[in-house]
Amino acid sequence: MEILACLEKSFVQISDLIRKTNSVNLGNLVDTHNASGDDVKTIDVMSNDIMKDNLSKCALIRTIGSEEEDEFYSTKFTDAPYLICYDPLDGSSNIDVNITTGTIFSVYEYDANNKIADGHSIVMSGYCLYGGATQYVLAYNNKISFYQYSAEDGLFQLLNDNLKMKEKGAIYSLNESNKKAWTDARFNQLIETFIEQKYTTRWVGSLVADAHRTLIKGGFFAYPGNRKDTEGKIRLLYEAYPFAHIFHHAGGVSSNGVCSILDVPFPAKIHQKTPIVLCSKYEHDLFVNMSMQV
Repeated sequence: MEILACLEKSFVQISDLIRKTNSVNLGNLVDTHNASGDDVKTIDVMSNDIMKDNLSKCALIRTIGSEEEDEFYSTKFTDAPYLICYDPLDGSSNIDVNITTGTIFSVYEYDANNKIADGHSIVMSGYCLYGGATQYVLAYNNKISFYQYSAEDGLFQLLNDNLKMKEKGAIYSLNESNKKAWTDARFNQLIETFIEQKYTTRWVGSLVADAHRTLIKGGFFAYPGNRKDTEGKIRLLYEAYPFAHIFHHAGGVSSNGVCSILDVPFPAKIHQKTPIVLCSKYEHDLFVNMSMQV
């Protein structure tokens, strides 16, 4: 698929940029905030430029939405079938300390009325990890494929062509410093249950890293709403929807605390936020049962 070729080219360019540039400099702030209110790093701007430049040349893409753009961007291909949304460098606040970052994306197909209904309109989603290795996960054609970049031949090598989640994990991942401000009491109860069941906690603070670990090892990841951020901090279009799509096809579950993320209507605003849960089936059953105890 032409879109995937553009994405792979972008992944390699961003990976090279991170690998070859002083990470402290990449972590410097530019004198602005993005439309979501986040501080913008040099690497955010450079990664967005790479993604936008490559994808705007793809004849299959009508519209582009990015975390670093205030509005949707229309390409010259006005009759193309797809919208693509992305976070060019998730976790960029960690770039200066050399912690895993990544690119998240989802591709949506316009319907006969040139509309997109919800997360079920996604035809392809995925993310690329920039860590000890450059790897990407792709949800396409009802399965999950996992690739790793080989610098020797300049190609992505297939590691797993049918990745599936464990039905139960042993790790939970939440920012517990917010637990006194969470607006949903189930999460506090759930943590106590995890501790009783001898789970381990892990928290990187980079969605792409924390969600990837949950996908590979199973378990529970969440960013609940709290009194300060009532809608959470995860953006629906280019973070929550794509990971929900990935987890669905891997045999896992997504939720905003009420319903599947994929069932949430397509937002009117590009940077709409949502609470998020990504987990294995066993942990989701625990979470749902907590609602009966609140």
